[in-house]
Amino acid sequence: MKKNAFRKIAVTLTCATILFTLTACGKKSEKEDDASEKGVTTITVATGNASLPFCYLNEDSKFDGLDVKLMEAIDKALPEYKFKFIGGDFPTTLSNLESGKAMIASFQFEVNNERKAKFTYGTVPYTDWDTFIVTNGDKGKALNTFDEAKGKKIYVTTGTNQAAMAENYLKEHKDAFTLVYGEYTNEQIVEAIKSGTVDATLAPKYSNDLFIKNYGVNFVIGNQPVNKSKAFILFNKKADVKLQKAVNDEMEKLKSDGTLLKLSKKYLGGDYVPKN
Repeated sequence: MKKNAFRKIAVTLTCATILFTLTACGKKSEKEDDASEKGVTTITVATGNASLPFCYLNEDSKFDGLDVKLMEAIDKALPEYKFKFIGGDFPTTLSNLESGKAMIASFQFEVNNERKAKFTYGTVPYTDWDTFIVTNGDKGKALNTFDEAKGKKIYVTTGTNQAAMAENYLKEHKDAFTLVYGEYTNEQIVEAIKSGTVDATLAPKYSNDLFIKNYGVNFVIGNQPVNKSKAFILFNKKADVKLQKAVNDEMEKLKSDGTLLKLSKKYLGGDYVPKN
């Protein structure tokens, strides 16, 4: 009986030792995991989820597009940061940045006074965004200026620089044309112009090139833009200065090493990277 009792005690102690060892190992593993993440700061990046070819969800429901791949390339080069995307339409992306839900936003942002007051612009432009009036060539000639758009219905995406520039023109030329606001996809823009729901839209040359390539339409633009501009990323006003410098420096490198050009050719079909 005593031998059996000693055996039971020995077995109990052995089990306790094994359990303690496993528990200790588990705690060590958790600490190691914590240590591997130590010094890495997660940064939320606001972008679009349905704006081809800039920022959208692909067939695998993953973020894709020029703006997304640009931010992923920056993230890869900065091990001290981990970027996490949140998607939305254009106005939502701006509100996510303004509210602090995101510290960076990447969605082809042009410079205007309202945004300059609310956000901090990146220092490196990454896409030319000269704006043209896009019309259906099967229904008339190209329009070069807003003056030539008199009486037309022009689609603009809500909250964009294109909307702002057209609104500014209308302040001095009341009722010159009518603005139709929305959050249309490229396909919806094309259908609206083809059907005559609107007569025109405002877009950069490469957008019109994509309309023609992807939908087989005869859309035309004028021989001069109604506005010359470039696209930048935006930072929340409270974004860490170190983060801003790291991102801006890396964007400069990506421009110098040809990465921006590769992204432009892949997603926009040509070289639309600003030369300065």
